[in-house]
Amino acid sequence: LVSGFILMKMMGDSQFMKLYQESLNRLSSETVEYVRGIQVVKLFGNRLQSFQAMKDAIESYAKYAYEYSLSCKTPYVLYQLVFLGLIPILAIPLSFVLTKETNPEKLLIELIMIFFLDGVISVSFMKIMWSSMYVFNANYAIEQLEALYDKMQEDSLPYGEEEQFPNYRISFQNVGFSYGEKKVLEHLSFSLEEGKSYALVGHSGSGKSTVAKLLSGFYKVDSGSITIGGKPIESYSKTALCHAIAFVFQDCKLFHKSIYENVLLGKPEASKDEVLHALELAGCKEILSRFPEGEHTLIGAKGVYLSGGEKQRIAIARAILKDAPIVILDEASASIDADQEYALQNAFKNLIQGKTVIMIAHRLSSIQGLHEILVLEHGTVIERGGSTELLSEDSTYKKLWELYQSTEDWRIHA
Repeated sequence: LVSGFILMKMMGDSQFMKLYQESLNRLSSETVEYVRGIQVVKLFGNRLQSFQAMKDAIESYAKYAYEYSLSCKTPYVLYQLVFLGLIPILAIPLSFVLTKETNPEKLLIELIMIFFLDGVISVSFMKIMWSSMYVFNANYAIEQLEALYDKMQEDSLPYGEEEQFPNYRISFQNVGFSYGEKKVLEHLSFSLEEGKSYALVGHSGSGKSTVAKLLSGFYKVDSGSITIGGKPIESYSKTALCHAIAFVFQDCKLFHKSIYENVLLGKPEASKDEVLHALELAGCKEILSRFPEGEHTLIGAKGVYLSGGEKQRIAIARAILKDAPIVILDEASASIDADQEYALQNAFKNLIQGKTVIMIAHRLSSIQGLHEILVLEHGTVIERGGSTELLSEDSTYKKLWELYQSTEDWRIHA
């Protein structure tokens, strides 16, 4: 009992251990953040200020680790005294008193057994203490994961059971949405006809990418509703919504797999010819020709380096292969050079026939062939129409176009 009480004191207070774990988590997070940004830090020569957050995290963790070590000092010394000092000292008289044994050989055997059990019990108690600490750490991690999961559930779309779409007409009706306290969309209303292509343009922070993410079901709206085919998107199943939308992000994600496998994610049952055709339409032929293994080249392997534009093209090939009725392109051509952008635009013209297309772009040259342009500002649509129509008016789009042209001229003369 005494040893058990001492071990409990060594484990520390649960509130203190929670603070200790939080400081350890912060240290891990700041270390990862610093390592990821070390290239930028070196470029700008701002090493001391950039290291400050990590330094604070190290000092915080060191403080709690030191305090925990000090709190264990006295209980640990007492624990060692009990098992390595007190019990061995009392073993001989206690053995003699309790057993009344006078035979030296038998007494020696009993003492050996007592010392053996003393060691076993001491080690067992220590293992119990460490196991209890592991359980505490595991419970803390589970609590953190559950809190994160609950937060994700609060923000996620509640899916329904509908599997079929009557049509692919998209409608935003008085939609409001916020990231925390920051209002992004407010009273946003517009409709997109099935089979037509649309562009969302506007200044940074106007809500363009948020519109695409809400339509894809990444978040639920704060107010209003989004419908596809006249039905709220939350009435459709997650699988149905996923199959209906192909999304190419501005910052595309490629996995540590072959180029072929990365593209195949768009349509797992696709044939090899379909995958190769998608790669060709996305302008990836030149990429494959650089590597001896072609489409089976492992991304991230030794000697395999892909530029941002090349990664973007592979992600576009994945979306092309999926052949979904709704296509969302979030700055899909942002990292593509002029020649590849022209080739991709021609390929997309053939692929988006009969599809509802939403293109988010800052490069206004890439949206000239679309049916309509929607101009967003402060989370709402302020202008809508064809490029020629909007350019003929004193519109925000015209100002954006003039600004875009001036930046293009600067690039040429630079």
